Amino acid sequence: MPTSPSFNEKVAARTRAAEQILNTPDLKARFLDFGGLAEDLERIIQTGQAAEALNHAQGDAKSTGKAATIDVLQHFEQLQGEYSIILGIARAVLGDLKAAGVSKTTTQRLEDIIRNEAQVTVTIEDQADGTKKARRSRKVSQEALRAEIEKDATALAAFTEIASEMSRRRCDRARLEDLQRQARGLSGKLGDRVVKKGAAKGATSQENEMVLAQRLKWGSVYRLLLALGNQDARVRLLLKDAGKRD
Repeated sequence: MPTSPSFNEKVAARTRAAEQILNTPDLKARFLDFGGLAEDLERIIQTGQAAEALNHAQGDAKSTGKAATIDVLQHFEQLQGEYSIILGIARAVLGDLKAAGVSKTTTQRLEDIIRNEAQVTVTIEDQADGTKKARRSRKVSQEALRAEIEKDATALAAFTEIASEMSRRRCDRARLEDLQRQARGLSGKLGDRVVKKGAAKGATSQENEMVLAQRLKWGSVYRLLLALGNQDARVRLLLKDAGKRD
C-alpha cells in the first residue's frame, strides 16, 4: 500500500534548491532565461515550508501533548507567502536602484535587509577513503523565521529612501506595517504551540496537500532546473538530493 506523501529530506532539498536559485542573482537570471518564472520558485518554497511547519507541529503534538490550533500554522503559511512576495519586490527595487546608479550606501543597506539568512550551509568533510563529501544543512526554527520576518518588515518600513520605489510596485508603508503586525502577532506561538489531538488528522492532510503541490510544481519545471544544473555545478549539487520528477 503506497504511503501518503509527507515532509521528508527530498521536500526539504527541493525547498533549499528553489531558495538558492531565487536568491542568487546569476542563477535566477539564467532560470528566467530558460523560460522559468520567479513564481515557480516561490511556489516550491512556500509549499515546502508549509509542509515542514505542519510536520513539525505534529511531532510537537506527540512529544508535548500541548493543545494548539492548526489556525496558527495556516497564518504562518500566509505570513511566509506575503513575506516572500515583499522580498521579491525589494529585490526588484534593488535592481532598479543599481541601474539608476544610486549610492552604494543605499543599495548596500537594502541588500543587508533582503539577504537570505537561512542560506544552505555546505561543509566539506573528509571521508575514510580519502575522498571529500559535501554535506548540506538548513536548520532554522519557525520562531526564528517569524522574528526575521518582523525584523525585515520593520527595516523596510523605516527605509524612507526607497519608499517611493516600493510604493510604485504596490508595496507601501501600510503594507509593510501590516506584515510587521502579523509577524508580531505570532510571536511566541510557533515555538510552544502544537496541534490539538483532534486536529492532527487535519494537519496531516494539509501536509500531504502541500507536498503534492510542491511535487507538481517541481515536476513541471524540472527540465528547466536540469538545464540550469547542466551549466552550473552549484545547481547540480542542489539537485542531487532533490531528485527527479516523482
